Parts: sequence; C-alpha cells; structure tokens
Amino acid sequence: EGGGGGGGGGGGLANSLPRKVIRLLSTIVLLIWKAACTNPRQSTVMGILLISMFYVLISAPRNGIVISSKNGIFSSGHTTLLPPPTAYLNKYVNRVSRVSSLPKNIKTGSLSQLFSDDDIDRNDKKEGVQVVQLSKKDKQKFTMIINAWKEIPYGVLLPTEEELELMHENEKDNGQEDAFAKIENEAWDHAIDLAFESACRIISKRRYSEYVASPSNRLRVYSEQKRNESHRDIATLVMKSMGNFRRYGIQPLRVSSEYEDDTYKSVVYYTLKGGQFDGEIKFQVTRRGDGNDSEEEPGVVVSATLLIPKKGRKIKSKTASKMLTLLTQSIVTSSITEAKQVLSRELQSTIYRGRASLRATEKRHIAFENMKKMEEMAEERRRRWQRSNANAGSYRPSGHMMRSPGGGPSRMF
Repeated sequence: EGGGGGGGGGGGLANSLPRKVIRLLSTIVLLIWKAACTNPRQSTVMGILLISMFYVLISAPRNGIVISSKNGIFSSGHTTLLPPPTAYLNKYVNRVSRVSSLPKNIKTGSLSQLFSDDDIDRNDKKEGVQVVQLSKKDKQKFTMIINAWKEIPYGVLLPTEEELELMHENEKDNGQEDAFAKIENEAWDHAIDLAFESACRIISKRRYSEYVASPSNRLRVYSEQKRNESHRDIATLVMKSMGNFRRYGIQPLRVSSEYEDDTYKSVVYYTLKGGQFDGEIKFQVTRRGDGNDSEEEPGVVVSATLLIPKKGRKIKSKTASKMLTLLTQSIVTSSITEAKQVLSRELQSTIYRGRASLRATEKRHIAFENMKKMEEMAEERRRRWQRSNANAGSYRPSGHMMRSPGGGPSRMF
C-alpha cells in the first residue's frame, strides 16, 4: 500500500503545471525543427520576419529604429525609420561629438558674417522663401543660400473699440479730455513692441518648432541649454525626408553666436559631425520702421537662413526651403501666442481699472442726485409749513419752561 501511495505522489508531480509547460515548449520546438527541416527556405524567411518584428517592437519606442548613425558611402548621416522619441534625442544631445563638420578652412560663425539678410530683395512681400542667386564672388565661398521670412501680424494685438473707449474714459477721469488719438497711437506702438519682445523671448528660449503645421512630427528642433561652456547650447534638428530613403534625418547643431539690441535679435548655429549637411543656420528677428526711417513701414520680421559653404555637403533645396518655411511660421505663431497672453493680462488690468473708475463715477453721481433731491424735499416742506402757519417765522420762547412747577424760584442763575 505504501508503494501505491508513493506511485500516486509521483503521478501528481509529473502532472504539475511546470511539467506541463516544459512539455508544451518542447513540443513546439520539435514541431518547428521538423518544419524547418521539411521547408528550409520558408522557415528561414519566417525566422527573419519574427526576428525583425521583435527588433521593431523593442527599438521603436527606444530610438525610432536607427537605420544609420553616421554618414558614409551609402548613408547621408544619422537616420531613423520612425520619429525619434524625446528620451533618445536627450541622450543623443549629451553624447554627440562637439567637432564641427565645416570644412577645415572655415571658422565657425564666419559664414553668417560673410552674408547679410539685408542683401536679399524680398519685393515688399510679407512672407516667402528664396533661393539666393549667387554671384561669382559668392560662389567662391558658398554652395547654396536659402532664406525664409515672415512678418508678424501684430494687428491682432491691437485693442478693440470697447477697450479703447474704456482706456479713454480712464484718461478722462485723470483730466485728459482729448486723449483718444494719443491712446490709439500708443496702442499701435505697444503692439509692435510686444510682438518684437515676444519673438526675442521665443528665440532666447529656443522654441523654434513649437507650432509646426500638422503633422507636427515631420520637423522638430530639440535644444538643451547647458551651463557648462564646453556643452553650451547643443541642439538637434529632426526632419522627415532629410535622411536616407526619405526618412527622418537628424542633424546636430551648436550655437556659434548670439546677439541682441533694441531692434535686432539673432542666433547662429553651426553643424556638427554625424549629420546630413554642413553649414550654418541663422535665426533672426528684426524690427523695421522704428521712427528713424519714415519710408519703411513699421513691422517685425522673423527670418531663417541656411548657409552651405563651398565643398560642404548640402541637402535638396526643396527640403531646405520647406524646413526654413516651417520654422519661421512656427516662431511667428509662438510669438503671437505669447504676445496675446501678455496683452490679455495687461488689458484685464486696464479694463478692470476702467470699469472700477466708471463704477466709482456712477456712484458719485447717484449720491449727488440723492442729496440734491433730499435738499429739494426739505426746502419744499419748509415752504409748506410756513404757508400753513402764519406765525411760523415770529415764534419766540417765553421762558416758562425754566420755572419750577410750584412757582418756586427760577432755575436760571
């Protein structure tokens, strides 16, 4: 009987869950092996497909499936099959080489000094992109120059008629009767100032691709500002169709110079090794018609310029034009959005003060009217009392109220 019990215990162990899983896996392996021996070609294809599927599932959320990590004979530069995630770009920015990809005879930041955006004839257009026709002198230094520009529509920052009326009422309460024209002129100047300051803040914060038109993942500029001078302002530009097989190309950049004054703001980047092209990208904000030049219409212009040096690698002009156009449009949209937020806070304060002043004025008028009515009512009652009482105006006190009731001495001393 004991032997029978031991045999039952052994059967229970053999039928346990781990044993069943091991048997199932071994059966699947044997079936796959037999199928591979029977049909080797089909099995090889299926194996490759399974391995590729697992690789895509693992790599896609990590790095966007890297096709190539550097430029070579069959590669234009760092390329991913899918849009690279932010975590991958963050690691890439920290480990990318800080070596310039410009030709050895060209210093970083020198290309933007050799060419000025003021030399471009824009034909008074408010926005556009232009491939600059190079002269013989320019061809000795450059391979390609493309400039895109867009004027900020600051008219949307102007106050409405109601807001102007409230501002005017506020000025009238301060003693300025003829202030409407002055307020309107100040509103125009303030709108231009606000548009320029907002655009400068957007460039300073490196928010170049915040509002790229849909689909938004086709172009992105990821920038991380470093306090350490050896890692200052490294950025990556990611764009679809810029890499191999028209997939997502990654271009590392680094700040070369940054300048700002009362009417001008610019940031210049130069390319690093491992990217898709060689050259510099210049972002610029310019305020026109500041009062010194009456022939130029006031406004704020955002521009982006791509400068490819001679013997430098370049991308297609169509791709570069699209890239610069999307970046300028995004900067303009970000500037308008931030300017509207600032203006909303300012107008809320102004409108509140104006409405509070109007309410206070109305209360003073109501109090004055009420007091005037009370005085008129009191005067009317007095006239009626005098008409009904003939001796109303000749009443004199007799002094009897000062004597004691018993005829005693007077209480007056």
